Amino acid sequence: MRKESWALRMVDLLALLIILGPIAIVMLVSFSPSDFFAFPPRGLSLRWFREFFNLPSMRGAYLLSLEVALAASILATVLGTLASLFLARRRGAVVGVLNALFLSPLVFPTIIIGVALLLFFRRVGMPILPGLILAHVLIGTPYCIRSVLTSLQAFDVSLEEAGQSLGASPVRTFFLITLPLIRPGLLCGWLFAFIVSFGELNTALFLTGPGVTTLPIEIFAYLQFQGSQLVIAAASTLQICLIIVLVLTIERLVGLSSIVR
Repeated sequence: MRKESWALRMVDLLALLIILGPIAIVMLVSFSPSDFFAFPPRGLSLRWFREFFNLPSMRGAYLLSLEVALAASILATVLGTLASLFLARRRGAVVGVLNALFLSPLVFPTIIIGVALLLFFRRVGMPILPGLILAHVLIGTPYCIRSVLTSLQAFDVSLEEAGQSLGASPVRTFFLITLPLIRPGLLCGWLFAFIVSFGELNTALFLTGPGVTTLPIEIFAYLQFQGSQLVIAAASTLQICLIIVLVLTIERLVGLSSIVR
């Protein structure tokens, strides 16, 4: 047992190094004062962060990505909650078909979804920004459905029945009883939807246009055509820091352990 436990810990450590190692390197290099990528950095400087904020295209793309991610994650959470409530309270073959349909964006490559939405939006005349938000909602909704549905499966329906027997309407019962109890699932789904939207590249590659460029697209274009990898490292660090702040905020509100459960 001890050998198996030791081997498991080594595998866990190796997995963490593979996942977190490149992220840590990018974050360290973003504070480099030199003109070229070098690890370890020869000093610490905020030079490339200043350069990032001095570039109007980068600054505007960051703010746009933040706005799109906020709008898309909120809409995805609302739609995912409604879908989860329906799936949790119904039985039969139709529920299985709907569940597979709602989760299908997780199966299809996002680049295929992007092409399909591009053709559809051109046919119906959808403006660029609303179409981009709807695409991110489509990608983020499955994460909300899974997290909220998990919370609802552990929910005691008799609590709702007790509330309604005391005279509360279904809407009031939901907001006073159901919603507080499934809040960890809601926050978890919102967080995943926000992270997925904030870093989405493949779908946005087909749906952005002049004046509507998200940060991943701007990073891709800047790295491909213009130059400095260290500005890209600073942009990536800002993305990572924002996600860390969100995770710590949710940990402060409900605790990560309750979300994982």
